[in-house]
Amino acid sequence: MADPPHPRRVVAARFFDDTPMVRTVMRWVIRVDVRLDADKLHKSLTELFEIGNWRRLGGRLRLNKQKKLEIHIPETFSAEHPAVRFEHLVLTETNIGDHPLGAQLPQPTDGPSIQGGDAFRKLSGLGGDKYPETLADYLNSDEPPFALQVISFRDATLVFLTFPHAVSDALGLSALIENWCKVLAGRQDEVLPIPEHDPMDLIDAEEEGTGEKHILDNKRISGFGLVIFGLYFLWDLLFGPKMQTKLLFLPSRSVEALKKRAISDLQDAEKKKPAPFVSEGDIMTSLGIKSIASSLGDRSTRSLAVLNVFELRGRFPNSNIFDTSKFAHVQNAFFVLTCILSGQEARKLSLGQTALRMRETVVEQTSELQVRALTREHRAALEKTGRPVVFAETNSVLAPMSNWSKAGFYDIVDFGPAVLDDTDSNGRRGKPSFFSAFDASPKINPTHRNVWNILGKDPQGNYWINGMLSAASWEKIEEELKSLGESCCNV
Repeated sequence: MADPPHPRRVVAARFFDDTPMVRTVMRWVIRVDVRLDADKLHKSLTELFEIGNWRRLGGRLRLNKQKKLEIHIPETFSAEHPAVRFEHLVLTETNIGDHPLGAQLPQPTDGPSIQGGDAFRKLSGLGGDKYPETLADYLNSDEPPFALQVISFRDATLVFLTFPHAVSDALGLSALIENWCKVLAGRQDEVLPIPEHDPMDLIDAEEEGTGEKHILDNKRISGFGLVIFGLYFLWDLLFGPKMQTKLLFLPSRSVEALKKRAISDLQDAEKKKPAPFVSEGDIMTSLGIKSIASSLGDRSTRSLAVLNVFELRGRFPNSNIFDTSKFAHVQNAFFVLTCILSGQEARKLSLGQTALRMRETVVEQTSELQVRALTREHRAALEKTGRPVVFAETNSVLAPMSNWSKAGFYDIVDFGPAVLDDTDSNGRRGKPSFFSAFDASPKINPTHRNVWNILGKDPQGNYWINGMLSAASWEKIEEELKSLGESCCNV
């Protein structure tokens, strides 16, 4: 599609924003248990996108003649060419719990629970507007990258942001929302600028051959091995178990029980006290790994390649490549670390031992030198083949994992200045009671298999986890929780 005949500044997308890993369209949503002024939310987000290099977030996405992603930034935003698309759906005669779809939304429970994971997707489709579902929907239209949808109930507000993953990852979105809230509160002078340069270009700036190799260099899949790997993946798509999208709620009591179990496992296995350190995130991740491994069956000889997303902004304390105190890095700055477990290991290791394997993998693969090596590997592979590097065995079952706790959405979101009600029943005025994220496609992507997305810990210490797992994996999670004396209910 040709751009409208008015001036636009053209800038190249950042290298890792223009890759196959981020071709999806995302929808992020929070629930706030008061009524919010939707117009204030819209006005403040639009105002943010008028500040300095934040304007790039209102630019239109295009492919140039070399099929590289570009951002065409209007000289001025207008009603015809807005910085942000906006829709407000008013349902203020109805409490959210009385609405047929609102009643299906996730809720905290007394004990652990497995809940439906698709209600937000259905709710976001209530309005009359059709939102982009693929990157092509942006490339072939005058659609701004960000769409704000607000659904107002009598006692609650849902705020949706739809955007292409090519614009930002979770921590970039966190920086965006934090600065949006500053504008909403009238603190425009505190807004951090988006840098003109791409910090990712500085990570692998050494001359080729001067850095160390990646620790899994011998596990890199290429050539004929990649063909075999692809055939295994195709087999899983055609004949493997169907995935079920659900949401796991773990109250703080259950989280503590899992931590005690993991520490006990390690004390028994390592024969020493104190047990080796593992984080809460390691333990939550190992719960997902154990459930996926068990679903493979005792007779399976296939390995499990755990692909755990890690962010890059905090990995260079000495180089200060990402200066988050001075800049808002709204971009994609993440890779995955890979832990390859044999089928037997994945099934036999205890919860604590699995968590320790993840901790060891994090330590080994997220050092500054290893991150630089991985950046070089990915950049070279993408420039040569258009595909990122994959570390696995040819028969590996992939298990994509992520943990959004560092994004801190429960802490950084503050829509207090937009609250219409005089009181806030939960004592967190303008703060979210829940948030989630999902891809914007109306149908579940069948290639999304064995996905474990830790959304984070709410202010009460409860964990929320999105999963796209087989029925057998969900049953394993129930069994694990029951073994801790925690009865898990399906809601």
